[in-house]
Amino acid sequence: MKVEILSTELIKPSTPTPPSFRHYSISMVDELSPVMNVPIILYYPAGLHGGISRCMHLKTSLSKVLTRFYPFAGRYMKESYMVDCSDQGAEFVEARVDVGLDDIICQGRNLKAELLNSLVSRPIGAGGEISDPVLAVQVSTFSCGGCAIGVLSSHRIADIATTSTLVMEWAVDAKILLGGDDERCVPVPVSPNWNSASLFPGQKMSGLALGLPRAKENIADHGIVTKKFLFSNSAISKIREKAMLDESDEGLPTRVQSVCGLIGKAIIDIHVANREKPRGFLVIQAVNMRERTDPPIPKHQCGNLYLVSPARSVAGDEGVEFGGLVDLLTRSVKKDVDTCKMLLSGGDGGEFIAQGFNESLKSHTDPGISCVCFFTDWCKFPFYEADFGWGKPVWVSSVNVPLRNSVCLLSDKSGEGIEAWVNLHIDDMPKFEQDSSILEFTS
Repeated sequence: MKVEILSTELIKPSTPTPPSFRHYSISMVDELSPVMNVPIILYYPAGLHGGISRCMHLKTSLSKVLTRFYPFAGRYMKESYMVDCSDQGAEFVEARVDVGLDDIICQGRNLKAELLNSLVSRPIGAGGEISDPVLAVQVSTFSCGGCAIGVLSSHRIADIATTSTLVMEWAVDAKILLGGDDERCVPVPVSPNWNSASLFPGQKMSGLALGLPRAKENIADHGIVTKKFLFSNSAISKIREKAMLDESDEGLPTRVQSVCGLIGKAIIDIHVANREKPRGFLVIQAVNMRERTDPPIPKHQCGNLYLVSPARSVAGDEGVEFGGLVDLLTRSVKKDVDTCKMLLSGGDGGEFIAQGFNESLKSHTDPGISCVCFFTDWCKFPFYEADFGWGKPVWVSSVNVPLRNSVCLLSDKSGEGIEAWVNLHIDDMPKFEQDSSILEFTS
């Protein structure tokens, strides 16, 4: 697949950001978040745009939505831990691809995910410097006329929930601009909240150092491959039943925890198979704080508002016991969700948040741990509802993220299945693919 860049420009808010909003202070969770870009790509078929210029329409509507999401048009100033919101602009790239959309979608597990990195304009690790745009968009037109909208948002100011809110509001503004008979059916734009630093004031802390490269590299350079594994609705039901412990009175575990347990077991078993290595492991899950605190943090609160929930244990001689791992992950997340209720009511909320990040950071140098896995769940974010005026996406994807043993879960188009984007070392992926449970439950 060859991608030709046609143009690059900066899109500024249609209404200048007032001087009183020019300095956006980041929160403690923003500070602790890794220095990287968060990628998401939405794919649309040909023939649904009614003759309008898609790129021009997307530029105009992006300019409009940036008036409400103004930090995305700014630049991060790492020395002062703030965003200079002087309307420097979000990056917008137009590109042309020499293959059809179906040539990408129909590859299934055989898809080389690193090819998708050419559908976003920057490397995953290129974030945090003053020269880096906080938001970078690439619109790639396929030979069939379909297109992909690749969105990169800096983890300095946004988690995936914030990015989802931006994308959905961008789509709303795009539909409003089109007008037409169905204008009354377009949702009312939301007013995002940009005051997370008032909830968790910044303390000038260092973020998670993940070692992600700032330059685009080949798989041969970083050794991490990505593959997509589809778990159908019926497969997930069977996994949940298999995961339930005999002595459990909690009923079936959740869909996400069951899939995380299945994938986590397969990854951990690879690392603890060598009896000469320590058998300890750590599984880290990201937990969204929104609507779980007291009082509730609003759904459209912007910034990074998540906990890092670590679950540590030791594998047995035969590897990890599946039901026990799912139970461990479930209890870990439940404990942190319950703790969310108290984060805003006392003075130690920030300290609790920092604990999870610190434990994750220390685990990489802990001689007793042979495997660290990181899971992030994007299944509930409505990317498949993002209609810019020419219909909803036919597929939503991640990319190759050069972060070993990391997994991103996305809903499939039906909303019933789960696509797991698994990033492993090139030597580990064949072993993972041959795991009996992965073979049994994926398609």
